[in-house]
Amino acid sequence: MVLSASVLTILLPLLCASSARPQAGDFCFHINGTASHTGMDKMEDTWRVEGSLADTALLPCKLPMALSAPADDEQLRVKWTRVEAGTEKVVLVAQGGAVKVGQDFMGRVSLPSDAPEMGEAALAVTGLRASDAGRYKCEVTRGMEDRRSSAILSVRGVVFHYRANTSRYSLDFSAAAEACLSVDAAIATPEQLTAAFHDGLDHCDAGWLADRSVRYPITQPRPGCEGDLKSRPGVRTYGIRLATEKYDVFCYVEKLDGEVFYPPSISDKLTLQEAAAECRKHDAVLASPGQLFAAWAAGLNQCDYGWLSDGSVRYPINAPWPQCGGGQLGVRTLYKYENQTGYPDPEDRHGAYCFKGQHFTSFNSPTDVTFSLDAHFCVFEVVIRCVTSGEHFCFVKS
Repeated sequence: MVLSASVLTILLPLLCASSARPQAGDFCFHINGTASHTGMDKMEDTWRVEGSLADTALLPCKLPMALSAPADDEQLRVKWTRVEAGTEKVVLVAQGGAVKVGQDFMGRVSLPSDAPEMGEAALAVTGLRASDAGRYKCEVTRGMEDRRSSAILSVRGVVFHYRANTSRYSLDFSAAAEACLSVDAAIATPEQLTAAFHDGLDHCDAGWLADRSVRYPITQPRPGCEGDLKSRPGVRTYGIRLATEKYDVFCYVEKLDGEVFYPPSISDKLTLQEAAAECRKHDAVLASPGQLFAAWAAGLNQCDYGWLSDGSVRYPINAPWPQCGGGQLGVRTLYKYENQTGYPDPEDRHGAYCFKGQHFTSFNSPTDVTFSLDAHFCVFEVVIRCVTSGEHFCFVKS
């Protein structure tokens, strides 16, 4: 990534720099907080919080001294909302021991009492889904006093189905785990598959998961895909299976450490060998399926089939175009046979998806570097301002 005339913020994890050392199980998240003061007694904060699919995120909301002082708790009201299309949707409202939770977050949100460093009104969101990403607002009131803050939540990670080149259901448990590793991913957990199901993942092929169970997600029940849930949507399960049994696998990739791109220099379709050579011209290599899925989750949209490092041919779609995947979003795969097995022959001609990793390089022309450490929110924030001219650039590993 090349930055010119820009300001870059890097977040580095640190141990919580509070008076007490953090213990195992303590919450410590990457949080970038910026506060804008609207008056001597009122302050509005905006925090950036990152979480991983199926994990827990804590959205900070600290009370000012006036509200946190001992008083009648019956008067203290905490309200969390999520901003959607310009409107605010209730996530949680708590007052006097009574708690009301919005339908979309039922059983997944709470106000934890064991993370005071995040604020007395912090919101814990469990079982994170990609669709949970967005802006949240916290409002705390007691009588005539009030406090407002907001948090912008981003969720990393994507689950995808993977099948070997040979045929359907050809992987035992060990081979399934190795298959995910070979495409720059890891075998998914049941929790990650469930979160992906709630985000719309639908696949009528059973696959291994990390706990040695075999499951598959169905959002639209149909003949041949009923499983143990019959006509109900949900994640079907075969339970824990013998490690020697053979199925497909569901893989998980957390994030993309680099860039996936379709070379604009491609004018004619390429064989697999030619595609690899084309990527080398751009100081890159053929992208793996895991890297392509991570790029798709980050917004990559390209209606062109392209070779990948495992010999498969796919393309990522984030815009509902009828001519690209029938208007459905996702990564489309080109199979050799009609029963959705086999990869195209290496001599077939398609495009190419290349991957270029990010490497940390010293900054050529930084004009100022500032450091700020928040002792309560486990964050070390480095702000680097790069002023460039001519051939001076700033390179950074994200």
